[in-house]
Amino acid sequence: MTLTHLRAFCSVVDMGSFRAAARALNIAQSTLTQSVQALERELGGPLLHRTNQGIRLSDSGQRFIAHARAILMDCDRAVADVRALVEPQGHVALGVTSEPLAELLVPVFESFTSQHPQTRLEVTSGSTKILIEKLREGRLDFALCALPAHVDEIDLSIQRLHASRAGVIARKDHPLRDARSVRDLTQCKWISVRRDGLVGGTEGRLIELFRAHGLGMPKIGITTESLLETLHIVAETDYLTIEPAIIPSLKLFSSSLVKIPIEERLSHRDVALITRKNATLTSVAQVFIGMLVSYSRLVHPRTAD
Repeated sequence: MTLTHLRAFCSVVDMGSFRAAARALNIAQSTLTQSVQALERELGGPLLHRTNQGIRLSDSGQRFIAHARAILMDCDRAVADVRALVEPQGHVALGVTSEPLAELLVPVFESFTSQHPQTRLEVTSGSTKILIEKLREGRLDFALCALPAHVDEIDLSIQRLHASRAGVIARKDHPLRDARSVRDLTQCKWISVRRDGLVGGTEGRLIELFRAHGLGMPKIGITTESLLETLHIVAETDYLTIEPAIIPSLKLFSSSLVKIPIEERLSHRDVALITRKNATLTSVAQVFIGMLVSYSRLVHPRTAD
C-alpha cells in the first residue's frame, strides 16, 4: 500500500468517477484504475462499485475512506511541518462551534496571526457532529465544541476548557424578553439547529430543560441547518432558541437580540478542545492550541482544568 494508491482511491471518491479523478491527478485513467485495483487486492475485497450513476463505496470502502483521508492529511501536515523549518509558513485547519468562535477564537486570532503572519488558518464552522466527523477524517487539526459531561470518545483526545454558557435568545423587543421562568415560555414557538446525533445540540438541550420541569415537549416549529439561519429568523419573529449566551453581546447581534433572564439552569456542557488520539500536530498548530488554552484559563480561571 502506497500513498499513490491512497490518493488515487480518495480522488475517485471525491470526484465521483475514474475519468474525473484521472484528469484531476493528471494521470492516465488506466494508471488510476491499476492503483485502486492494487489497493483492493491488498485489502482483500472491492472498495468501489461502478453504477450507471457513477461510483459507489462498498461496505469496506465506507469504512476505509476515513482512514485513507486521515493518513494523507497526516502526511501532508508532516511535509508542511518540515518545510516550515526552511520557510516559516504553515497551515492550521480547525473546526469551531459558535460559542468558542466568539469567546476564544476571535480574541486570540489577531495575536496569533501577528506572530505567525505566514500561517494560513482554515476555519470550519458547523455542528459538533459534523466537526467531529471531519476531525476523524483528518480534515481538521483540532476542533472547539461544546460537549456534555458523559461524552468520552475512545478515538479522540478531549480537553475540557471551561463551562459552556447558553441561554434563551429572543429578538430585542420580544413581548416576553423579561420573563424569569421557562414556565412563562411554554406557549412560545422554538427554532433549533438540526439535531447533532452525537451530543444532542440545541434541540436536545431545549427538550431536557422542559422535561426537567415537567413541561412536556416544547413547540419546535422550525429546524435549520445553521446558526446564522436560526438567529436571522429569531431576530425577525417571536420564535425563541437556545444558543450561547454571549451572542447578544456581539457587535453583529447586539442591536437585535437579547438573552431572556430565566432562573432555571440549562443542562451542563463544557467547551472542549478535541484532537485525534495519536495524531501528530504541526508545531504551528500546537502553538495556536497553546494560545487558545491559555486564553481560556485567563478568562475562566475557576472552571478551567
